Amino acid sequence: MSATITPLHRPGSDGGVRAATLRGLLLARALDDARRAHGFTTRELASAMSMSPAMLNRVMTGRRTPTPLEIGGLCAVLDIPAPHRPVLYRLVRESGRTDWITTPADGEQHLAQIEAAAHSATWFAPDLIPRPLRTTAYSRAVLTATGAHPDTPAPATRDTAPTEVINRFLIHPRALRHPTVPEAVMREQVRHLREAHLSTTRLLPHTVAPYPEFRTLRIAHFPPVVHIEHHTTAVILERPDATAPHTAFLRDVEAVSLGREDTRQALSGRGDNG
Repeated sequence: MSATITPLHRPGSDGGVRAATLRGLLLARALDDARRAHGFTTRELASAMSMSPAMLNRVMTGRRTPTPLEIGGLCAVLDIPAPHRPVLYRLVRESGRTDWITTPADGEQHLAQIEAAAHSATWFAPDLIPRPLRTTAYSRAVLTATGAHPDTPAPATRDTAPTEVINRFLIHPRALRHPTVPEAVMREQVRHLREAHLSTTRLLPHTVAPYPEFRTLRIAHFPPVVHIEHHTTAVILERPDATAPHTAFLRDVEAVSLGREDTRQALSGRGDNG
């Protein structure tokens, strides 16, 4: 599900923004990754495609969408596997569209592709512990009670777990209590936050107003992307007019979030005493 717009951010402006839409950016990344994997320089691939190096460079940075003929040629020259080609063809067709509502039935891993493109993410968690921080027992308790997030991965055990994405988590204190999570499980979860994720976790004051859970993803040369999830449905926002309320809220709560030591003390009190 998507909308077609005249892009509000244009290549070459807004602090280095290149691709006009997120679909265009994902297409460009997929093609450039294939080029690198194949060992082509931009000039060599341009020659194989009978394109100028400047024109090909615009394709590889998302400044220009390839034509249907060009994407077919690029897939052939770069030996892109046949099962992957329809995804690229669709990105070409929909390169002018923005925003997504996706479900597992869509069969395409758009969110995973966006996550792979991001260099950092900030999570706002008002009611539940964010998935990357969950213990196995907490994940099971939440799944049993709500059926939410059946695809919850095994949580990383410490902040130094290998990843290319720098995560930061802003957690409302009410997320440290949940009526369907056994108290012993919750205490273990809180201790896990304190011992393994303190460097990336900050608690918020109780006075922070209710707001739906979301995260922002930061991608080089592109405005912030907002991801909102409800069970297995993901909403991905990229238009600045749609993401602005979320990014503004995030700036406000970051400004009042507790420091590392205050967060540690609050977690110690909750994890040790219940």
